[in-house]
Amino acid sequence: MSQAHSYQWLGSYGNRGNGRYLATHHLSQERAPIRLDGQYGNREVLADVAGFAFFTRGKDSRLLDHPLLQARLHLPPDQFQQRPKSQMVRILYDCPDIPVGPDRTPCRVIVATHPASKKKRPIGVTRKGVVYELFFTNLSQHAFTACDVVELYLHRGAFELVLSDEDQEIDPDRWCSHAAWGQGA
Repeated sequence: MSQAHSYQWLGSYGNRGNGRYLATHHLSQERAPIRLDGQYGNREVLADVAGFAFFTRGKDSRLLDHPLLQARLHLPPDQFQQRPKSQMVRILYDCPDIPVGPDRTPCRVIVATHPASKKKRPIGVTRKGVVYELFFTNLSQHAFTACDVVELYLHRGAFELVLSDEDQEIDPDRWCSHAAWGQGA
């Protein structure tokens, strides 16, 4: 967790019972977006985070054949995204209300494309010289653009930069955990 106004690092929470933080501070679940690491997008995982705002990478490449998604991919892109220190530019297509899984749960799917290189990419699926990456979210299009969602996922909200700044500028007691597990790490 990082404060947006000061970029001060507050903590990282991955243990059971972290929902108590939200209750203690009177925050609703949708005010705490969850970033799911890995390639999820399966209905079981999405059902587990129901009620929370979430964003994750998807692995269900069969979704690329869905008629709604195919129709969207034939229109101009919504945005372009480029990571710092990278020459790769992702072309982003924002696809709201795509039915996902056998229960056809509507989900916002962001398709990021870029030309395939000679080296096989470990993430995404390559079709006709184009790499397709899927991102799943329930964050509102009015609040988060497609680029915002991809940036949040890829850059993890840029908290690594915040941590590196604090490593150099703030005493260790500001970023070390006071729990035994954190001290061990």
